[in-house]
Amino acid sequence: MEFWKTILGLLRRVLIGPPLICLSILVGVVVYAVVPAHYTADVSLVLATPVNGGTVPSDKTKQGLTNPFLSFNDALKTGASIVILSMNTQDVWTQLGAPKDGPTEITIDDGRSNPNVLDINGPYIYIRVDSESPRQATAVLMAARERVATELFKWQKALGAPANTFITSTDIVPPSTPEADHSVNWQGAIGGAVLCLLLGLGIAYGVVTRRTPKQPEPPAPLAPPAVPVVAPVTAPEPVGAQVDEPVELPEPDEDSSTTMEFPVYRGESLSPVPWPGKATQDNGEG
Repeated sequence: MEFWKTILGLLRRVLIGPPLICLSILVGVVVYAVVPAHYTADVSLVLATPVNGGTVPSDKTKQGLTNPFLSFNDALKTGASIVILSMNTQDVWTQLGAPKDGPTEITIDDGRSNPNVLDINGPYIYIRVDSESPRQATAVLMAARERVATELFKWQKALGAPANTFITSTDIVPPSTPEADHSVNWQGAIGGAVLCLLLGLGIAYGVVTRRTPKQPEPPAPLAPPAVPVVAPVTAPEPVGAQVDEPVELPEPDEDSSTTMEFPVYRGESLSPVPWPGKATQDNGEG
């Protein structure tokens, strides 16, 4: 609790709080401007069979046309998966213009990374490019789109499929214009500002703590003095004396006050004491 009180006190100081907050905002602005913005562009493709179907009939007079919308099946999804797997290699990414650890990133999947696709069970191919330059993002996206058609043609030709039955790729959503994504800039700006504020508060806290004199600790209360326990002292017994023998006391003297006896009153009559007036009268008569 004392730590946070000290931090709030530092923020309230005119020479510490406002300059530190302004410096943190300035650092955030600089980081936002320095970190390059990223531009994203994407395209969505779907594989479709030709209108003549996937087979070549021997009798051309009986050949019919097929609606490609009614031909989406697991075979097309398998073909899309083969193309996606063949393009998700580092060599292909480098050829498209997205080398390893470079500023450009490319994503090729069945649409699961696209939030607009509700069902990924179809033969979809989704391409997304993230780059620091809008021109680079567009160039890599168009190269990847053409590479899908090339891979699809190469695999069908390698398997010996008839040319009039080749599966084709069609744009569901055309290549989009690169849009700036400033989320990385905001993350860098907020992180830089918070880091600068915490670092400044840490330095200020350390300086203030060192300059503040430490208050002496109150002395510990003195313990009451221990009262020594005195063992009773016993008089040493005389050597050779027996404890059981009675001690003879010396006979008291006759003149001692403790043994004086008063005379016994024998009942003799005492002479009367004359009154003072009578004594004076007697003296006058005489």
